[in-house]
Amino acid sequence: MSEKQQENLDKNPEIGAMIMMDHVNFQTPNHDMATLFFIGGLGLTRDPYRRADLQNMGINVGLQQFHLPRRERVAGEGTPPFQGLIGIVHPDIDGARQRLATLEEMGALANSPYRWETVPDGALITSPFGYQLQLHAPGSLDFEKVLGIAYVEVYVPSGSSPRIGAFYEKIVGAPVRLNGQGSEPSAIVYSGPHQELRFVERDLEDYQTHNTHVSYHVTHYNQLRRELREHDAILGDGQGEVFFFDKIYDPENGETIFQMQNEVRSVYHPDFMRPLINRWPLETEPFSDQTQVMKKLAKQLGFMPGTV
Repeated sequence: MSEKQQENLDKNPEIGAMIMMDHVNFQTPNHDMATLFFIGGLGLTRDPYRRADLQNMGINVGLQQFHLPRRERVAGEGTPPFQGLIGIVHPDIDGARQRLATLEEMGALANSPYRWETVPDGALITSPFGYQLQLHAPGSLDFEKVLGIAYVEVYVPSGSSPRIGAFYEKIVGAPVRLNGQGSEPSAIVYSGPHQELRFVERDLEDYQTHNTHVSYHVTHYNQLRRELREHDAILGDGQGEVFFFDKIYDPENGETIFQMQNEVRSVYHPDFMRPLINRWPLETEPFSDQTQVMKKLAKQLGFMPGTV
C-alpha cells in the first residue's frame, strides 16, 4: 500500500455492515425542559413528521436524532442516568452558549444538573437531564457535516473493551480499533461515515445504562437477527425492519460481557436516510428575537417571575 493510500485509509476508515448511526434514545419526564434545552438553547430542531406527539419527541441533529420518550421509571424520579458521553459537531457553539446563558439567567435550568465547561474546539455540557454532551466545532473532527452526532461513548468495566470490540467485529460486522494507550483503554467501533461507538474502560460503581439505547442501520439485518436470537440476546421478534438486543457477548463462548440496548434497523426501514429538517444556518433568525421568544416561553412555564 502506498503512503497516499494509507493516508486515505487513516482519514476515511473502512465501514463494515454497520453503515450509519441513526439516533440516541433516552427517557425524559419533561418535554418542556427538552424544548428549552435542545431547541431554545442548543438551537436544534424538533422533527415535525415523526415522534411529534405528547408521548415522544424527535430532535434533529443533522442526519441523526435524539429520541425522547416521555415517561418515568418511578413517579417523581427524573431521567435514568447514563454513564457515557455523546459527541456532537455543532456549527455555532458561541450562539448556543449565549442562548443557554440566557436560560440560566431566567432560572429555567435551576435545580438541574446543567453545567457548561469550555474546552478546546468546543464545550462539555452536562444537560438538565444529567447526560453529558460534548460540542465540537466543524473541522475539529473528521466528521464531514457541520451538524450531527459523531460519536457515543459508553463507559465499561476494566478489561472488557477488547472482548466488546470482538463482539462488534465478529457478530455485528463492524471494523474495530482497540486503543490500549493511556489510562482508559477502549474499543472504537466504526458505526458510519466518521461515526464511532466508543466503549471506554473507566472505574465506576454503576455501569447500568437503563433504557438508553443507540440505534444504527446494518446491511445484514436478517443474518444478525438470527445470530442474536440463537444466543437469546434479541428483544421481541424483529418485525418491521427493526429489532432490539441488550446482550453484548463473547463470540467464543457466549458469555455476557456487558448489557446495553442496541436498536438495529435495516436499510429498508423508513427512517433510513430520511431527509431531516434542520434550522442551519440561522441568518434569518436574529438572536434578539429568539431571546424574547425564549423569555416569553419561560414565563408561561413558570420559570421567570414578573413581566418581560
